[in-house]
Amino acid sequence: MNLKTNLSKLFWSYGLCLFPLFILVGPLIAEFYIFAIIIFTHIHIINERKIYFLNNKYIIFFILFYISTIFSTLLNFYNFDYSKSAIFFFRFPIFSIAIWYVLKTYNVFSKKIVFLYSLFLLTIIVDALIQYYFGKNILGYEILRNRISSFFGDELILGSFIIKVIPIFLVYLIMTDSIKENKTNIFYSLIISFSFVIVYLSGERTSFFLLILFFLTLFILSKYLRKLIIFIMISSIVLSLIITKLQTNNQLNASNRMFQKTYQQIIGDGKNTIESKKKLFNKVYIFSHDHHGHYLLAYKIFKDYPVFGSGVKGFRYLCRNKIYILENNEGCSTHPHNTYIQILASNGIVGFSLIVFAFIYILREIFLCKKKLNSQIIFDKNELSKGVILLFIFMNLWPLVPTGNFFNNWISMINFYPIGFYLYFKHLNEKKIN
Repeated sequence: MNLKTNLSKLFWSYGLCLFPLFILVGPLIAEFYIFAIIIFTHIHIINERKIYFLNNKYIIFFILFYISTIFSTLLNFYNFDYSKSAIFFFRFPIFSIAIWYVLKTYNVFSKKIVFLYSLFLLTIIVDALIQYYFGKNILGYEILRNRISSFFGDELILGSFIIKVIPIFLVYLIMTDSIKENKTNIFYSLIISFSFVIVYLSGERTSFFLLILFFLTLFILSKYLRKLIIFIMISSIVLSLIITKLQTNNQLNASNRMFQKTYQQIIGDGKNTIESKKKLFNKVYIFSHDHHGHYLLAYKIFKDYPVFGSGVKGFRYLCRNKIYILENNEGCSTHPHNTYIQILASNGIVGFSLIVFAFIYILREIFLCKKKLNSQIIFDKNELSKGVILLFIFMNLWPLVPTGNFFNNWISMINFYPIGFYLYFKHLNEKKIN
């Protein structure tokens, strides 16, 4: 392997594994890497005539979804600023293809990458704990609204970021034999356990629920990781109890936010209840009073734009229109805070049908993967890694939680990132069968 090839492998493979870190540093670096890797890989795909990267069911599906997105946005054109996220959305599906190409071309699963991920997670864990106990992290970012955010400062996305990193970290551990069949590596297990605790301490209820969902479904999916998962869950509970007991600031009580506040928001505590806003079955709110308002308003918009939707930022543009305004302008926001409701309002029935199809397809793939893993006599780390990635995508597509803006840049980046890994493992395993 010549120097040019070595440098190319170093840049693309290490860049790929460190991509979550690029998002942490700032969107500009992540956007530059996406642009560069798309250009690099597609030049090689065309030169090497590897057309199967561009001619497959995945591409066809996302062409349909992109057409739905761009058509609904241009049909309801408000201004260019409101339309550009839809126009340039195509780069994210192509990014997944680029990831697939890099994984197939270079051997990226190495112990060095595992070391970098471990160091990366340990740094976040230590920084978050410093902020939790002392009120500031190592960069001087203070606790906001009684929630820790570590290096993210005033963006309260620490928990959601960690749950996007853990599945990829698990894949690298599996592929490098750092975690083996029915064995528990204490060091790596404790890193994951502490990460679990940080998600809990961050107060991000959706992230905490999704992380539990991920490990429960992984426990069901694979008999090979059950000892590891049991160790992680037990150690996470023990560590949480120890860490929270040592914290004297009652305002940082994570259990109050996770459980007591959630109950109050769903049932209604009498402080924010607006009589004109009907509860679900006249008993509960969907997640909270505010979320309930978002969904009611999005549904009103959907009824006027049922087939193709109101456009990517149609909800933001229309929610202050007097024909949609709820009492006291409640429910109006930048997006409806649920992926499926957002797509229903922005892309209509057409786009909504596509995202539901994607969720059903992923469910089917998970069941097929579970069946294959249970029928195998020999431990297959490729198939197990595919299963972990499928659960990552499943977690991203889970419908019954509040979510961020589906068309937001960093959310789109992290949503399409695991799809590239899935395409690699799916193609790799199918090739082995054939």
